[in-house]
Amino acid sequence: LGTRIGNFLIFAEAELGGIFTDNLLGTPIGSTDYAFEFAPEVRLESNWARHAFEAEFTADRSWFNTFSVEDDKIYAAFLRGRLDVGARTNLELELGKAQTQDGRNATNITNTAGFRTTVQEKQISATATHNFNRLTVEVEGSISTFDYEDLTGVQLAIVDAVVGREIPQEDVRDYRENKLTMRGIYKFNPDLGLYIEGERAEDVYEQPVKFSGLTRDSSGLAILAGTTFAFSDAFYGDISVGWGEQNSIANDTAPIEGVLFNADIVWMPSPMTLVEFIASSSIDTANTVDSLGAVSRSYRLSLQHAFWRYLVVGGYLSYETADYVDNPLVDDRMREGLTFEYFFNPNMSVYTRYEHTDFMSTNRSSEYTENEVRIGMRIRN
Repeated sequence: LGTRIGNFLIFAEAELGGIFTDNLLGTPIGSTDYAFEFAPEVRLESNWARHAFEAEFTADRSWFNTFSVEDDKIYAAFLRGRLDVGARTNLELELGKAQTQDGRNATNITNTAGFRTTVQEKQISATATHNFNRLTVEVEGSISTFDYEDLTGVQLAIVDAVVGREIPQEDVRDYRENKLTMRGIYKFNPDLGLYIEGERAEDVYEQPVKFSGLTRDSSGLAILAGTTFAFSDAFYGDISVGWGEQNSIANDTAPIEGVLFNADIVWMPSPMTLVEFIASSSIDTANTVDSLGAVSRSYRLSLQHAFWRYLVVGGYLSYETADYVDNPLVDDRMREGLTFEYFFNPNMSVYTRYEHTDFMSTNRSSEYTENEVRIGMRIRN
């Protein structure tokens, strides 16, 4: 796959299909709707002997028949460059611009809300990597900004007591995230490595105080130790465990803290079958509830099997949870899904996906279930 253009390779892919759901609004009493969906992806990669450059653009656009307010309007664009300073050292720079949407089906469970809001994200990160024979050290710094759109119509606003001006309610959620990460991995051999990773994070809000008086600016750290392994071509992965915490700069609320566990383990009992377990945990601040945030955890078990070379059938089960500090709110989300993809050739396939979502919460009014079906065609080059 891919098309060569000089010293570059370009990869393009697009999905065209339909979405059918029995609870688009994520309410106790569901509202049925359907939509047409278009999701393109284009990636340009250099094919140089030294250094590297990559540009990537992805999007997801949908048009619902009845509730157009729920249309997906998502995109992400990235530029990445790597400068090989020497045989053992390289420097990387990444610039990103994205538009995402928070709401009932937000990717991160701490961002779920009863209304859909468009978020403009900008990111810049720089990474330096040096290899000391078996030991590789990596340092990365990043700055990301999150700008929530203003609601149309009558604007609700609050007064910033410091500068004496009104700020639209959605702007209260705007913030900047600064991160510094250091990672060292020691390779005993190509199939086994041990690593230690430390991260320092800081969230700075445009309006640092919530309506309730809770100070929202915070800083924290996370420390992880883990291993990468490949016992064979059929069993490999990455496992880490550690501790993370995030504290309000005013110490006026309980910190977010807890054990972190991450894993990505792949087992292939046969060349046609793949089983994967993914676990992820992170310290997430919240801007939709009166709490500094929660340790969000997610677990996913998936199975894929290829019947012959042209039919791939899969299934998955996932569970996510967030227990907020200084707040009785606990959110849980379970998803079960089935996937079918039929390949006419390497460049064209048709797919069907079914997913059931069960959102549970101590806030009973926000609980809901949803059944969603997606049918479409995928084209690649």
